[in-house]
Amino acid sequence: MANTHIEGRVVRIARPADFLYSLFTDLTNFTRNMPSDMMDKANLEATPDTLLARYQGFEIGMKICERTPFNRIRYEQYGSSPIPFTFTVLLNDLGTGTSDFQLIMDSELSGMFKMMLGGKLQEIVDRVTDELERAMGAMPL
Repeated sequence: MANTHIEGRVVRIARPADFLYSLFTDLTNFTRNMPSDMMDKANLEATPDTLLARYQGFEIGMKICERTPFNRIRYEQYGSSPIPFTFTVLLNDLGTGTSDFQLIMDSELSGMFKMMLGGKLQEIVDRVTDELERAMGAMPL
């Protein structure tokens, strides 16, 4: 198995770091605007510290494993996911009501899984970054 390291681009968000930190340290926030049919289909369960989805016999989840207030949040694999991974949210408060945000993913993938999933994992990191930028109001870097 080899480490797969994926870095999202740094985006400047029109929100202070304490706001973003509060948003990302409560995993129930990830389900708040999700349509109920999607929640049911994914059999999604969320607590402030964990998020778990089950779909067609496959389970994947994450839990918060590290918090550095207003600067860093780290999530790790939770449940019976066959792929070990971590997500790290990095925040840099610029003191002007804006913050820089970056998402980093690390995973241990075999060569076959890396070929199958490597590009998809980059897409996930990019999509989360793009959606946050769109929803929170991007600022030029």
